[in-house]
Amino acid sequence: MMLGQRIKEERERRDWTQTQLADTLHVSRQAISKWELGTAYPDIERLIQISDLFSVSLDSLIKGDTTFQEKIVVTDHHRGLSFWDFAARYWWMVFPIGGFLYWFIPAIISGIVEALH
Repeated sequence: MMLGQRIKEERERRDWTQTQLADTLHVSRQAISKWELGTAYPDIERLIQISDLFSVSLDSLIKGDTTFQEKIVVTDHHRGLSFWDFAARYWWMVFPIGGFLYWFIPAIISGIVEALH
């Protein structure tokens, strides 16, 4: 079953108009119409709202709609890395950085100390 058909089915099961559903989801009635006709798809936030509103799983909403499944793109908007993600990705840098710190920092510090005397 297509996503739009499923939305329409759940909406009609509750005897709601497209306008009532649109008001609940804070979208236009035209958006609901496009979703139900399959000419447009709700964004992921709206899908979650629809899932919660109709008490159905996201899986059951989109599983039968292969066209929609193909349009789903998963991106990582998390720009920074946690310490552990960084460590896992760049573990090999420990050796050059450790070598630098071990050999050059004491030399730089001793040079500064000598310059101050």
